[in-house]
Amino acid sequence: MRIKIILLFMFVITMLSAQNIFIWDRDDGAEISDPEDPWTYVGLESGIKEALTANDFFPVIDTLLADDLSGYDIIFATAGIWCGD
Repeated sequence: MRIKIILLFMFVITMLSAQNIFIWDRDDGAEISDPEDPWTYVGLESGIKEALTANDFFPVIDTLLADDLSGYDIIFATAGIWCGD
């Protein structure tokens, strides 16, 4: 239990100090209905992006994985809603 608390604390500290965030949108353009407006569709990365920007983090979003990821503190990857080959 103690190790879980330490790991959670380390994760929170990393999130609070992270400045460079990369979202790899690798879901081949998959979309879902927008929870705010069910008549429109948004990419699967939109929830991550909205949560980050609401907390004053401005991620870089791309469909291609950057060659050098050393400049990023956190990387998110969307893989779509289906498993495929």
